[in-house]
Amino acid sequence: MTLINEARLPTVILQSSAILLFIATVAGFLFYTTPVALGILAGGSIAIINFVWQRRTLRQLLDSQAPPTASSATLRYLLRLSITAVILYAVLTSGHFSIIALLVGLSVIVAVIIALTLYSAFYKGD
Repeated sequence: MTLINEARLPTVILQSSAILLFIATVAGFLFYTTPVALGILAGGSIAIINFVWQRRTLRQLLDSQAPPTASSATLRYLLRLSITAVILYAVLTSGHFSIIALLVGLSVIVAVIIALTLYSAFYKGD
């Protein structure tokens, strides 16, 4: 294996997160209950969508010719955070999802970033 190209890092994070989410969801269905599997799936989906949305927003802000105002950046951040909070509230109050599994699912992006960081730190090269 080679060291991950910095330009491809967000893509690698997304692909690895999707694979980890798939494996964890299948494991939830096979070894635990349906609410556990659904919790992992819901949490991971929220985390991945949030990551993609944040990445797109940052790319738009950095690629724009006119400097973004602080209020527009703050508004976008608060909108993303509010929508995420409403979705999490709906998931938590529905009673169909395991709360612990939801937290596990929300951690897929973090787990992948930690794994890639450790891989990069200990990679010796060819």
